[in-house]
Amino acid sequence: MMHPHPVPAPRRHRLAVVLSLAAVALLANVPAHAVYPERPVTVVVAFPPGGIVDIIARRLTQRFSDRLKQSFIVENKTGAAGSIGYAAAARAPADGYTLVLASGPTTMLASSEGPQSWNPMTAFSAIGMIGTIPQAIVTGNAMPARTLAEFVDYARARPGQVNYGSAGIGTTPFFTMELLKAQQKINLTHVPYRGQPEVMTDLMRGDLGITSVTVPLVLANVQAGKMKALAVTASSRLQVLPAVPTVQELGMPELAISNWFALLAPAGLPADIAATLAGALNEALAAPELKSSLAEIGLLVESAPPAETLAFVKADLARWTAMSKTLATASPRIAGASN
Repeated sequence: MMHPHPVPAPRRHRLAVVLSLAAVALLANVPAHAVYPERPVTVVVAFPPGGIVDIIARRLTQRFSDRLKQSFIVENKTGAAGSIGYAAAARAPADGYTLVLASGPTTMLASSEGPQSWNPMTAFSAIGMIGTIPQAIVTGNAMPARTLAEFVDYARARPGQVNYGSAGIGTTPFFTMELLKAQQKINLTHVPYRGQPEVMTDLMRGDLGITSVTVPLVLANVQAGKMKALAVTASSRLQVLPAVPTVQELGMPELAISNWFALLAPAGLPADIAATLAGALNEALAAPELKSSLAEIGLLVESAPPAETLAFVKADLARWTAMSKTLATASPRIAGASN
């Protein structure tokens, strides 16, 4: 029987060295994201500090920092109704170090502002859904109308003289007010702002007639009697505003528009990094402390995995694209933006 020749000691030593060097070379070729995140992660918010998107992002990033042992930093890139921030996030490398806290305007902008440098269906990878928040339709105390029906009568008698504010064309308040105009056949003048906090200031000062805004941003002022809530866009009355009717009760179901929130990243995010972030998001949203904190600002947690999140975004984009075409026949401003 033949026996293999034993390897002499010097050759065994050389072989061990070669294998060790090969192992080092292999380790050197392991992608950098194998230990993701190695450095701070930026979370882009396309709206100003103090707004609801900013609040949600800051509460989530603290959880991410604790979970992944790395800094997650919110960066507000504002302007053009959120388009500047979304475009900046879409241009960033798909390495997991730039994320974006997306909301309803992501699809609304894409459907109403015409060609963009980004498209929610192709420019981003989904990490997961966060949840939704209903809106309140509000007026300042200078507005004599006490109900939405009274406001409609007031505006109808003054075509073009009553204005509304929003953070720009393509935002949730913009579409809500444009739908109110189209449905009730009234003529309101749109005044764009950089963000909803500024809209609230001018509304209470009497410089604006009406707007819609996520409930948490107006709750304290409504409860303090500094402004009036005429309706909420939720499916049922809210515990925090029990005397305020829903738009369904008022015969305006088309206005049942809640703002949604999701975490996205530039398209092409590596699967392992996406899985790490999705796991951190799910863990954060399941934490009782964060759930309670988000409930305080009116957010209903509705988590969903990446595939379901992308399907939701696609359906929402289709909805607002169709709505933009419908509204364009009644609003020259939208028609111009859609070209």
